[in-house]
Amino acid sequence: MGAGLPAQPRRDAVLGVALVLKSKLMERGNDQRAGEAAELAHSLIEKSLTARPPTIPITCRSGCAYCCYSYVGVTAPEVFRLANAVRASRNEALKVDHVRARGLPLRGLNPSERTGRKLPCPVLVGDLCGVYHERPMVCRQATSLSLEACVDEFENAGKYAEIPVSSLHLAYASNVHVAFLGALEAAGYSSDAYEMSAALDLALSENDTQRRWLAGERLFAGLPTVVRPSRDVEAVARKIAEAIS
Repeated sequence: MGAGLPAQPRRDAVLGVALVLKSKLMERGNDQRAGEAAELAHSLIEKSLTARPPTIPITCRSGCAYCCYSYVGVTAPEVFRLANAVRASRNEALKVDHVRARGLPLRGLNPSERTGRKLPCPVLVGDLCGVYHERPMVCRQATSLSLEACVDEFENAGKYAEIPVSSLHLAYASNVHVAFLGALEAAGYSSDAYEMSAALDLALSENDTQRRWLAGERLFAGLPTVVRPSRDVEAVARKIAEAIS
């Protein structure tokens, strides 16, 4: 957990990460443990990047927000971490009511309907992510090697561009993601992901949503769009869950 995972980690390393995440998810008397587990997972991705940074040039820069108009799927623990960050923020633009209002146009849209609509993420402030340190795993792997491709997709409504991405960012996030899914399953929680704006709106609707979800309430069951991982990812996550149970 301190040194990060390599792009092609050993099986025992992935299982060790999953055990740490499962332990946090099952921490007794801690009503914030879901969001804290997401923080551990996010931190591990960053440590992996710090320990083994990519050598190819990444075109992403502060103020470049083309990817912040894309569909984002998040797990429940990540949603709760985002909700806590919004509540704690002193930025006027990140007041709970403002974030919920900005998410309204996004709810119910699938990935293809979102492409080309130029609808910003509800936590985008100007051209900067208002919760950058708490951003989900999907956002952490969204790195581009071509600014032109990002502009092309953004400017051409309904068109998917072939955007070259950093394979290392993708690998580091994917390694942690599958371990996290396995930990959720082993701890008895749903590993489903949800469209971010709708899930965040629900998480912000009341102050005790994380506690209720941890207690077994199917808090997100009514959301219209559930994001399922690929069959391969599901299979690996299931094997991880079985191994650490």
